[in-house]
Parts: sequence; C-alpha cells; structure tokens
Amino acid sequence: MTKVYIDCNILIDWLLDREPFSYYATKIIELTENSEIESYVSALTLANTYYIISRELNRKVADEFLKDSLKLFQFIDITKEMTKKAIAKRNKDFEDDIHYHAAVENKIDYLITRNGRDFRKTNIMVVDSEEFIRAEIEKNAR
Repeated sequence: MTKVYIDCNILIDWLLDREPFSYYATKIIELTENSEIESYVSALTLANTYYIISRELNRKVADEFLKDSLKLFQFIDITKEMTKKAIAKRNKDFEDDIHYHAAVENKIDYLITRNGRDFRKTNIMVVDSEEFIRAEIEKNAR
C-alpha cells in the first residue's frame, strides 16, 4: 500500500476549503478513509494545523480535527536523531527539514505538500496534492 506523509498545508487546504487546492486535498482524505493509501502525520503537523484552524475557524472545530486525526491517520514519532539530521542538513525551512527526515526514516513513498521546492528530493517523491492524485489515477489505470 502506498504510504504518504501529509504536510500541514494540505490539511489546511482540506479543512478551510481553500480553492482550488481543496479538491485534491479532499481526494487524499477520501483515499485515506477508504484505506486505499496509508496517510501519516506527526504531532508537529497536527500542532501547526490546530493553531491555524483554531485561529481561522474556531477552537471547537480544531479540537474535533484532533480527535478525527487519531482515527484517520497513522502517526510518525519525531526523534532526536531526525531532529539532529534536520539541524545538520538545513534546507530552506527547519520545520520542513524535520518532516523530510521523518518521512525518510519511515520509508514513506510520497511527501505531499504545496511547498515542494522547500524539500530536498531523494528517494521520496515530493509532490503536491494534484500531482499525487494524478499519479494514483495513472497507477490504477494500468
């Protein structure tokens, strides 16, 4: 099964219905709900998403998001070693560096984000939500 790591901006697109990005973000959540992909997040992802949702909508919606996340997503623990790697191999954004190393350590297939240029690219495909959905459609068409 395809393993994806979902960045905060994809979750926010979905939760805030940020057009035109929300369509593909919603498709990723549907694939997750239907157990067609394994979607991973970290506590860092949830904390950042919670902060933005509570500010943009309200705390009640943000609290519900956290509860739903426990059922919907798999969780990746961020370790001291991952953090050390993120510090040693700094790219544009420290938070993104942590996400990247968490995804690498957990053998994630795709890191889904809207700011792919901030991630280094190696053995993980770094794509936006539309690119991921198009790749899944193409894979299933074979």
